[in-house]
Amino acid sequence: MTSKVELELEKLENFERVIIDLGKKMHPGNTFPLDILANAVMDRSLHLIFGFTSLLRNENYIGACHLVRCHLDNILRFSGAWLVENPHKFATDIMNGIQIDKIIDRDGENLKDWYLRNKLNLEFPWVTNVYKETSGFIHLSKKHIFTSSKIKDVENRTLELRISKSDNYVTDESRIEAILGMVEITKVLCHFVEGWIWTKNNTRIK
Repeated sequence: MTSKVELELEKLENFERVIIDLGKKMHPGNTFPLDILANAVMDRSLHLIFGFTSLLRNENYIGACHLVRCHLDNILRFSGAWLVENPHKFATDIMNGIQIDKIIDRDGENLKDWYLRNKLNLEFPWVTNVYKETSGFIHLSKKHIFTSSKIKDVENRTLELRISKSDNYVTDESRIEAILGMVEITKVLCHFVEGWIWTKNNTRIK
């Protein structure tokens, strides 16, 4: 683990204070169903962030990249609260165990993952790419082949394979790319929570 990678990991971990401070600002008075859902999303995000940084420091890039997809999933589903007629009913439905893909938005569409992804991508154009790239780590794919093998000698057509708990074939560039993905997803989380805090402070909520 190089100092450059470590520096980027520390930048990601600095969001802990930002998220906790947002949580405090969100709970100055009355608590609404969306507060409870937002609290769960923020709590899960911190677990995912620190699970990710721990795995990356332990040279487990494959395990860490699974969590990038989970972190994005967290934000995708939370974003559904901004697409429905009643965000508090949306939060209550989730608390009652209703699957998000069974919930209907203002346009009459089910909140399926692909639909939430496409909607969020309109505001954050990198979402679809990160979704597709990280899905390759969830399901067995070429990403697992490329992280467990490398060409040793092109001329002699020699391939080197490994079975290891360490990500010896992963470059720092790939590690940093994954970290930056986590950072951008976390910024989206903060964006939504900040919007909800503004709404609580500036409108009458029934």
